[in-house]
Amino acid sequence: MFVSSPDNITFNHFGGGGIMDLLAVLLRRLDAVLVVPGGPTMIQRDEERDLLPAALRDEWPVVVARTGAEIDRAIRTS
Repeated sequence: MFVSSPDNITFNHFGGGGIMDLLAVLLRRLDAVLVVPGGPTMIQRDEERDLLPAALRDEWPVVVARTGAEIDRAIRTS
C-alpha cells in the first residue's frame, strides 16, 4: 500500500477473498472509487457514475461493486 496524497492510495500485488473483502470495507468507509489501470472503475452506487470524470466514464467500463466478490469478479472479467 502506498499513500501518495490524501486523495490517492495505491495497492500493488494483492489478491484473495479476504483482501478483497477488506478492500470493499475500506472503499465503503472512505466513500471511494476503485480505479483498476487498464480495467474497470468500480463505484459503490450507480448514481456515482455521473460524478466521475469523463475520462473514467468513457474510456473504461464502470461497474457497481460493493463486496469483495463483486470486486474480484469485475477485475477477472475485464
